[in-house]
Amino acid sequence: MLRRRRKTEEVAATCSRLVHPRGMREVQRLREKVEFSLDGRRAIALAVCALLLFGTVFALGVTIGRRAASMQGSAGPVDDLAALDARARNADVAAKAPPPAPETAAKPAGAAATDRSQATQKVEPVRTTVASAPRTPTVVPEPPRLLQIPATVPLTPPPRDVGEYTVQVGASRERGEAARLEGKARGAGLKPYVVEANLGLKGTWYRVRVGAFRDRDSANRFRKDVERELRTAAAVMPTH
Repeated sequence: MLRRRRKTEEVAATCSRLVHPRGMREVQRLREKVEFSLDGRRAIALAVCALLLFGTVFALGVTIGRRAASMQGSAGPVDDLAALDARARNADVAAKAPPPAPETAAKPAGAAATDRSQATQKVEPVRTTVASAPRTPTVVPEPPRLLQIPATVPLTPPPRDVGEYTVQVGASRERGEAARLEGKARGAGLKPYVVEANLGLKGTWYRVRVGAFRDRDSANRFRKDVERELRTAAAVMPTH
């Protein structure tokens, strides 16, 4: 009895809750949960159906591609065999056909005779003569002639009165060089002379001098004129 009372009380309590506004809210929440669970199941079912459909389409495409490839592979050799048969037939027809007759053109007797005469004639080569260019005579230049100075070159001796001082324009151990210096001074309008001096171990020297003066100052003034005319250095030397 106690158990029945407890059950009736629980049922009454649940009914009162359902009738109460709060109980109504709980009922709505339960309905939303049930609907949400139903929507999730539908989405899963749709996804599974889509995967199955995609798998079937893929399998059909693979099978169709394999069949097409096998058909093309079987058709290729047949076409090649047909082409070979056609070539063999064409070759047989060409072999059975009679060869064309060679064309022979009859030449007149006169033309044959002229051909023979032309063949027998010998063609002489044409000789061409090339005129050679005139040769220009080779001129061999003569070697330069050296100025031959005799062994004994005449030199101008000193005057009787040589004074105390004189101007010396040059000195050399060679007689020819002394003669050249003398000629240069004479060409400048001077009156040079050559003094031969024996210096023992140093040998003989030829001194080319100009002028005769009593004092050194006069000789120095004349030396400047000589250097300007000959464009070379000169020196005042005593005569004794």
